[in-house]
Amino acid sequence: MSETTTAARRGLLIGIDEYLFPEIPPLEGCVNDADLMAHILEHGFDFPAANLTMLRDEAATRAAILAELDRLVDRTGADDIVVVHYSGHGSQMTDREGDEPDGMDDTIVPHDSGRQTNPNRDISDDEIYQRLLRLTARTPYVTLILDCCHSGTLTRDLFGSRGRWVEADRRPISELPPSPIGGTPLPNKTRDLGPSGWRPLGDRYALIAGCRDDESSYEHQASGVKHGALTFFLGLELAAARPATTYRDVFEAASVQVTAAYPRQHPQLEGARDRSLFGVKEIAPMRFVPVRQRVGDQVTLAAGAAHGVSIGSRWGIYLPGSKEATEATRLGVVEIEGMQAVASQARIVHEAQPAAIGAGSRAVEEAHAYGEMRLVVEVQSPPAYRQAADELSGRIAASTLLRPAVAGENADLAARIVPPRSAIRQGDPAPQLGALAEAVWAIVGRDGRLAMPVHAASEPGVAGLLCRNLERAARFRRTLALRNPNPNSALAGKVEFTLLRRGPAGDWIAAEPDSAGGRVIYRPAERIAVRIVNRHTAPLYVSVLDFGLTGAIDLLYPIEGAGQALAPGRTLYVGVREGDELELALPAGFPYAADPSDRPAAGGDETFKLFAATQPTDLSSLLQTGYRRVAAAGAADGGSPLDRLLALALTGRGTRDIQRVSLAAGDDWTTVERSFFLQA
Repeated sequence: MSETTTAARRGLLIGIDEYLFPEIPPLEGCVNDADLMAHILEHGFDFPAANLTMLRDEAATRAAILAELDRLVDRTGADDIVVVHYSGHGSQMTDREGDEPDGMDDTIVPHDSGRQTNPNRDISDDEIYQRLLRLTARTPYVTLILDCCHSGTLTRDLFGSRGRWVEADRRPISELPPSPIGGTPLPNKTRDLGPSGWRPLGDRYALIAGCRDDESSYEHQASGVKHGALTFFLGLELAAARPATTYRDVFEAASVQVTAAYPRQHPQLEGARDRSLFGVKEIAPMRFVPVRQRVGDQVTLAAGAAHGVSIGSRWGIYLPGSKEATEATRLGVVEIEGMQAVASQARIVHEAQPAAIGAGSRAVEEAHAYGEMRLVVEVQSPPAYRQAADELSGRIAASTLLRPAVAGENADLAARIVPPRSAIRQGDPAPQLGALAEAVWAIVGRDGRLAMPVHAASEPGVAGLLCRNLERAARFRRTLALRNPNPNSALAGKVEFTLLRRGPAGDWIAAEPDSAGGRVIYRPAERIAVRIVNRHTAPLYVSVLDFGLTGAIDLLYPIEGAGQALAPGRTLYVGVREGDELELALPAGFPYAADPSDRPAAGGDETFKLFAATQPTDLSSLLQTGYRRVAAAGAADGGSPLDRLLALALTGRGTRDIQRVSLAAGDDWTTVERSFFLQA
């Protein structure tokens, strides 16, 4: 439910997959991003379709984008709610105003912009900033979402997912169009630049950017549909937003998932971080998906892969206009059998009476099917090392946590043998390793970076060691992603989880995100603590897991085998008392690349994940050591699953049996993640 206001809601949504000139590589998920955001704004936040302007592919020229931005400014009234979303390539060009410290302007790349001998029609950060100044003079309720990037690096392995970045245009000023702002630097232009590369406007708007200025934004595939990683995971959180949800709330949840999938991509949140989403103060208490149509025993729901819908999940169907999911308003149950990006097809498995379910009914997820949870690994090697590759492939195929990639499939990780070399050539695998005296195994992530330690191909037992490290990566990712699938959980939002640090006076204070970057930063040897507050009406059993930089999962609280209920309204501190200190440190040998230029922003991301449950919970079976550097004969990972849901993360065995992911009557649980950057 939108806040009561006479203000209009407006949006400009730009998605560019196809580019006019051949030197600008095409993308695949940008138009999907624009369509997804339009769907979310219209159906989740009451933006009228007539107020949403779409520019796709060839329609998104430089002239059209600037004209629509100017038209948006002119149409906007006092306190209107405005959203601008751009998905496409980002880049840089020679600074024509002389106001950039590095001599380069950050840009977005319209459909008709080119490189080499073709005309540069990029839109610079100066031009966007000019229009934002005018727009925010009319209303403070502006949201800018940029799913692109401005820089990249040749040290990424080509296995990496496609990045939304075009090589910078370094042609001299004489070969570029004249400055659109007259060659005069904007006031204070070079001050207070956020890590995203865009200049913040204080609390006059909220900026969500796909990555830091020196990183790449990647395309992400889910259920066969491509999206930008930022837009996909942000869309999941927007679709699940609750009353009083803020930008900070959805950003923290989405950014953890983006960085888990693409370790070199750190989304940025700048500006009005604690404002309610799109100016909305109150949302209908029952979050639902409308039924679009019914044909026979099949119905179409207005939500798909981008909303987190999974094949095999079951949804309760309720009367049109229902405000609560009750037995009195319940019409039946459907099971998801197929889906697209923003729609899904379901079969009716139960109906209160014939023809009760129809278009306009409201669907609420009741049991989520997690399905296939194994990590997908692509094994590659030169012909001379085929026997070693086959051995690893066989171990992967036999694992319950892993499976080999099939032809044409986007793998989560690539395991490849890199032969000896005296120098690096363009297109060589794992270029960050430099020259090699012997063949090595390198595990590469979707971002093209090394995901774990390198091992010599001749190392005894190396196939078993690599397989165990890959299984650790699988458990790490699946456990980090675990959430209660019940959207109506009574515990949702009832547990406060705050990172603490030492203040100037030696007291413990909340660790605030970097003023412009939107993430908390700690340094090695600094102490860290957490504060947990139970806002629920019943006692809760809480545990805190530490997801470290080397794939390790450690239990921060409680001591293994212990566990005392936290009473309603009570506060628990971990890491504050003497003898309970938590001191941060970068692991020895981290990061894994030998090339200093490939260091992941001189540090890495660590996450604390809180589990709170109404029943005693033992998480010890989820713990694991980090990636192994030395093979150990007969080493194996053991442990039994925590319960039916956690077993999916622990063993990787997918299922369509809904009962295996349902909790017993009276059980309830929730999770909260808090990530921080440990900076060297």
